[in-house]
Amino acid sequence: MRNRNLLLMLLALGLVLPAAAAIRKEGGYWVEVKEGAIPAGTRLRITSVGPISVQGDSGKDIRYKVTRKLRAAKLEEAERLLEQAPVAAALQNVTAVISNESPSCRRCGFSSELEIRVPYRTHRAVVDSEGGSLRVRSLLGRLNANTHAGSITVEDVEGSVRANTAGGNITLTSIGGEILCDTAGGSITLDGGRANATLTTSGGSISATNVRGTVRAETAGGGITAEKIAGDLIAGTSGGTIKINDVGGRVRAESAGGSVNVTSAPQGVRVETAGGKIYLRDVAGAVVAANATGSIQVYFLSGRPLGDSLLETNVGSIDVWLPADLKVTIDAIVELAGNPNRIQSDFSAIRVRRDEDSFGPASVTAEGVLNGGGPVLRILNTAGQIKIRRLE
Repeated sequence: MRNRNLLLMLLALGLVLPAAAAIRKEGGYWVEVKEGAIPAGTRLRITSVGPISVQGDSGKDIRYKVTRKLRAAKLEEAERLLEQAPVAAALQNVTAVISNESPSCRRCGFSSELEIRVPYRTHRAVVDSEGGSLRVRSLLGRLNANTHAGSITVEDVEGSVRANTAGGNITLTSIGGEILCDTAGGSITLDGGRANATLTTSGGSISATNVRGTVRAETAGGGITAEKIAGDLIAGTSGGTIKINDVGGRVRAESAGGSVNVTSAPQGVRVETAGGKIYLRDVAGAVVAANATGSIQVYFLSGRPLGDSLLETNVGSIDVWLPADLKVTIDAIVELAGNPNRIQSDFSAIRVRRDEDSFGPASVTAEGVLNGGGPVLRILNTAGQIKIRRLE
């Protein structure tokens, strides 16, 4: 109703430009195709039903094509239904507005597809669909894309991007500004971002690669993959694995039911999982890894300082590889141990001993100072095994 009132106002002001239209019969449907053009402003607002495609180019005007289909017994009935939801296209001050609604027919099988070409230098674009996929490519300014049911694909946008869908995948490629996107039922893929990105889904996987800023990724039902992240990375999933590679900032990753794999993170790592394996390679800084019911493997990075760190599990083994020149103080314990072999070390400076306890099971501890000592590496295992290896 709001869009229809807007159209009437624009008609009264003489701001709506005519569009060429033709109706033809295709099988059981009547098909209407409208094409038109309006002057471009610095801003763009699109409201439509069904899929929307927006392409930026070097032109000065906005050109659009609307294809609408519906079932009707006769041509006159089809024309009457389509007239109930006319297409509005006009320039309001600095904002170009295009509106396309659906007619009031329950069983006419109405569908619509909107294709638009706009000047690349558009400063801001808002694209809304009541139910269809969105595709936007080559814009200089900011983009806000929303759909009630469908996928969103955005490529080569220099400004910030906000994308929201109630049921579909989101794919982003080569984004210059800050990213904020959310889907209630699909995966998110980001390849190429020059600012911070927040990626959230209630039911799908997340993949982020080649991002210069900080990435926050959260899913309630899928895995997370991140690679070549220049800033910090915060990743959380309620039911999937996490795979991370080449992060310039700090890493924080949490999984309620999957493994966590981190490679090349020299600024610090904090990892937690309730069920799965933790594998960390080429890590440095402060490293914290907590596993409720699984193993932990850590390869510390040579030539980079270590911060105070903690490795902890209740069930499973903890295997640690230390560079020969690493300055570190070791404090390790297996709380429920039948024999001193529960802790093994390649370093003679680390002393392993069995502590008798007349009131319960014995524990095994290991303490030592390597290369003059340094930050404390605490290794805690309730009932498993600890191995401290030399990394050549």
